[in-house]
Amino acid sequence: MAKYINPFIDFGFKYIFGREESKPFLIDFLNSLLVTDPGFEPIVELEYRDKEKSRTGKEVRGLVYDIHCTTSDGKRFIVEMQNKSQPYFFDRLVYYSTKGIVEQGRPGQDWKFEYLPVYCVSFMNFVHPNYPEMFRFDVGLCDLKTKELFSNKLRYIFIQTPLFDKNTPGECVTNFDKWMYNIINMPTMDIMAFVDEKLFDDFEKMAEYAAMCPVDRMAYDANEKAYRDLMGQLEYATMEGKERGRTEATHEMILKMHEQGISLDTIAVVTGLQVSEVKKIIPAQK
Repeated sequence: MAKYINPFIDFGFKYIFGREESKPFLIDFLNSLLVTDPGFEPIVELEYRDKEKSRTGKEVRGLVYDIHCTTSDGKRFIVEMQNKSQPYFFDRLVYYSTKGIVEQGRPGQDWKFEYLPVYCVSFMNFVHPNYPEMFRFDVGLCDLKTKELFSNKLRYIFIQTPLFDKNTPGECVTNFDKWMYNIINMPTMDIMAFVDEKLFDDFEKMAEYAAMCPVDRMAYDANEKAYRDLMGQLEYATMEGKERGRTEATHEMILKMHEQGISLDTIAVVTGLQVSEVKKIIPAQK
């Protein structure tokens, strides 16, 4: 059993960031994420929202889970963990983020479309093929020609955790680095880093598996088992798909070589198959 809670499973993610006791940690993390923004104003308070209003749907249950909160000045944040890529990944996030804008609408003619920004922070436990080398990338509404900001009302921050390049605590310079180092390494570390700072010392005590009450521990254990089962099924499906693809590619190569008049013995040597196996493939595909 790992010493610390795994933030990459649903219960673990919400336990360390989505409870009333977790507010100081989530606030500090979000501030560390936004501190370099022009005109940055620190978040001092937030409240959690009913996430049932913004559910991402059964089709991603177990792969995507999120926390919805609103800051004291009205800004809305969606903080999510995504463990596997899926079709229309970015489209899904845009769709659900716009609900945070629509919910701010008011009936009647007096409302002048004044709404506060919605920020989406997505932990990606995979690397998207469109961004193969970017640990973090920020997306907003801008002019396509000048690249100048068009509106600050919708903001997306993507963090591709496999690309985090700080291998030791000593390499972490910013507070954001420190948070990412601990979050990413929590499932395997024996001692949490930066506990000489009070906030991380408090975080370490809260995040210990042994510190959970029996009820939470039971729920966490069940959720972790379900997560491992799901990831195992996905990994098996991926391997099965790759194997099927390799088989199809081999069959196609054999047919092309046969069409070019290459001998069965040569085809067998190239593909690593027996001549008898090659013979079975060729007639079956005629």
